[in-house]
Formats: sequence, structure tokens, C-alpha cells
Amino acid sequence: MNKVIQILYKPTHVFRQLDEMFEEDLDTDSNLIASIFGCLVGLYSVVYEFENLNELFSGWWLIVVCLIGILVSSGLCVLMYNYILTYILYGFGKLLGSKGVLSDTRVAIVYAIVPITFAVFISLILKLIPEAFLDIRSQYWILIITSNLIWIWTMTILAIGFKNLNKYGMFKAIINVLPLPVIGLIITLLKYF
Repeated sequence: MNKVIQILYKPTHVFRQLDEMFEEDLDTDSNLIASIFGCLVGLYSVVYEFENLNELFSGWWLIVVCLIGILVSSGLCVLMYNYILTYILYGFGKLLGSKGVLSDTRVAIVYAIVPITFAVFISLILKLIPEAFLDIRSQYWILIITSNLIWIWTMTILAIGFKNLNKYGMFKAIINVLPLPVIGLIITLLKYF
């Protein structure tokens, strides 16, 4: 737990410690962090869709559907971060001459998503603040600005993780991070087609 908090302000130190850990311990930590992050994303989705869910379900069924949604979100986050993104960035890193193993890439990705939890909490807080106190336009700009800052923070931690765990320079580490913005751009463009 200490490493999860330290990654926010001492990423180089944390990634050096992680580089010395056994692969089994790293896999356990990665799955745990991705699961917790997935539960938070699921909670975020449930809060945002609560009104719609409440129209469809009531009583115990609403609780069951919310819990299933949170668990499914957790599983999808483990799948997405620990496997799909890991293999994409690991393959790209190997093309750049990475000396790291698959678990190093997984650890860098999972620890880099820790700052995104702030975006989730900020979004939840903004959702729960009544419009009388903070209008929609202000909420929108707060969310956009904080999301962009947190995205930069996340990409910085990921580049530092790749630099330390894959044993190459910062330039290659930054290039190794580039598939993520490209994937995000493709997903954004697909929404418009």
C-alpha cells in the first residue's frame, strides 16, 4: 500500500523497488491494483447511471445489478490493463529494444493508473454537488482541466516506469508510451462515426 501512495510523488524510487521484487509478488500487486481501480470505475458508472438503473430495477434487484456492474468493471479493468494494454506496449517496447520482461510492462501500466483514481473521485464529487452550488459549465471545466493534468501525470509516471523497468533512456520510454494516445484518439474518432 505504501508503494501505491509513493508512486504519486516518488515514481523513480518506487519503480527501483519494484524492479527488485519477485515476479509472483508483482503479478499479485498488479491484479489487486487493477481490481480496485476497476471497482472504482464501476462505482463511478453506477453513480452516473443510478437514475436510469433505478427506473429499470428496484429494491434488492437494484443492489444486485449495481454489485454485478462493479464486479464486471473490475474484471474488465484487470483484463484491459494487465493483458491487452500490457501486450500492446510490451510488443512496442521490444521493437524499441526493451530489456524488460512482460511483468515489468504490466507493473508500469498498473502503477501509472493510480493518479486516475483522483479523476474518478473528482468526477463523483462533481456529480454529487447540486447545481445550485456549482453550475454545469463550471463542473465541465473543472473536470476537463483536472482530467488533462491527471492524464499528463499518468503518462509521466508510465514513462518513468518504462525507463526504469525496461532499461532504456527517457526518449525511448516516451516513444513507448505513444500507443496509448493513439489508441485514445482512435476510440474518440470511432464515437463520431
